[in-house]
Parts: sequence; C-alpha cells; structure tokens
Amino acid sequence: MQTLILFALLIFGWDLAWYFAGVQPLFPWQLKKMLQNGQKPVRLVDVRTELEFDWFHIEGAVHRSDILYHMDRYQDKSFDETAVIICMTGHRSPLVAYQLQKRGYTHVYNLTGGMLAWKFFGGKTL
Repeated sequence: MQTLILFALLIFGWDLAWYFAGVQPLFPWQLKKMLQNGQKPVRLVDVRTELEFDWFHIEGAVHRSDILYHMDRYQDKSFDETAVIICMTGHRSPLVAYQLQKRGYTHVYNLTGGMLAWKFFGGKTL
C-alpha cells in the first residue's frame, strides 16, 4: 500500500513540477471534448517510438519521436493551431512541450497521463 501511495505522489509531483515550469496540462477528457467539438484546430504530436505509435495512436496524430533532435525543422511559430504533445504515460511529452515553448510556440499542451490515460478515459485510437 505504501508503494502505491509513493507511486501516486511521484506521478502527481512530476506533473505539478512541469505545471510550475510553464507546461500547460491537458487532461484526456478535455482533449476528447476539443476533438468532438472541432472548435479549434488541434495538431496532435506523438513523440513515442515508432513501435508504440504503430501499436495504437489517436486518429490524426503525427509521429515525431525525433522532434527534439531536429527542432530546427519545426520553426513555424506562426501556426494558430493548438499543439498537444503525446507520449505513452505523460512523462516524455512535457519535456518536448517545454522545449517548444522555449522556442516561441504559445499554444502547446501536454496530454496528462499520455496514451494510457487516453485509453482509460475511453478515447478512440487506431
């Protein structure tokens, strides 16, 4: 039981630390609502490995596991889309979101809990 509590505190602390660093969280149910409403365009950037992406992903997501290594390719800061950075558990994506924000992107979110939370809350995948 103590291990479970410690694990939950570590996950919460990780997300809280990124929040205070300026990374905007987006919970799975919020993303689901955004995609269903279609009110604003959303760019879904999946930073998992190719194998993880092929296993399952959100419809419309683009695979960019190399984004941090080739950041100079992604210099278009003028897009008005909201970018949602996605990984498997929500622990790789905050780093990418943070790096994009440091480079001037303003509408960048981290999918809190990643694809596991997306699946848990009934999100549709391919």
